[in-house]
Amino acid sequence: MKISVALCTYNGSKYLTKQIESILNQEGTTPDEIIICDDKSTDETLKIITKYKDFYPDIFKIFINDVNLGSTKNFEKAISLCSGDYIFLSDQDDIWKKNKIQKTVAIFNQNPNAEGVFSNADLIDQNNDPIESLTIWESVFFLEKELPKPIDYFNILSKNGNIATGATMCIKSSIKEFIFPFDGCILHDERIANILALRKSLFYSTENLISYRIHDKQQIGMKNIDRIIQKNRLKRIILDLDKPVTFTEYRHLFKKKYLKFKKAKKFQNHILIKKERQNLISNCHKELSEINIEMKSKFLLRHTIFKLMDQILGKRKY
Repeated sequence: MKISVALCTYNGSKYLTKQIESILNQEGTTPDEIIICDDKSTDETLKIITKYKDFYPDIFKIFINDVNLGSTKNFEKAISLCSGDYIFLSDQDDIWKKNKIQKTVAIFNQNPNAEGVFSNADLIDQNNDPIESLTIWESVFFLEKELPKPIDYFNILSKNGNIATGATMCIKSSIKEFIFPFDGCILHDERIANILALRKSLFYSTENLISYRIHDKQQIGMKNIDRIIQKNRLKRIILDLDKPVTFTEYRHLFKKKYLKFKKAKKFQNHILIKKERQNLISNCHKELSEINIEMKSKFLLRHTIFKLMDQILGKRKY
């Protein structure tokens, strides 16, 4: 078993050393290679990674982009260059727990069908101090304890947004055959999660296996913890944990179900069995029809107005 780490860097010198040290100092299972793709950094990042390359020439492989690719395409490059059986995705500014690799591989061993594993994470600020009020799952409203099992990941990803944060993710090398290319319209981790959700091969660990850093210089992710406001009511509705009551709630749910329908059409070819592809689209269409009928019966006038507006604007055709 060979372990790869795909680490993307861009002007990350402030936090990079702590992240690399946490990767190198894993207990039990350590990485065999760390692939670093740098996206034309202009700070001290290159000096830092070159130093580690000098200390660990057999582990570190450094690739410097000719042009700035952006985070999504840079991760595509880094993943494609990895040669390990398991590929751990890594941001430049987090801190891994000492047993992250070991515990993640254990999930794969316990679930032979698993092609990707993500985990929960605690949050830290720019000073390494813990943010006690939230975990990363709570911040993205992955209400794992309340969701019926087995979890319908595609349903959640389509309506709620991504729950499988790339910084916590590990994938099997075999999925490189069908996850590329990353087109830039959707972040790399969300694309991988959607495809694996459809393949029924996405799994998770409930443990916080990294400390995910919140700061104002990060490229993607949560840049301001204060923006995470109280959205529980709407989130619970779109996750089918609560029923809509007002027209606004129905309308919101309808929009989210439509997004699921569109995403199902986009990703349907990643399901291997033709019958499953047909069932996926059929079930999404059924969900849309049911919520549309229910909304019409309860709010006829407003439903008629908004349906007309959608027709004029060419929106939500199903």
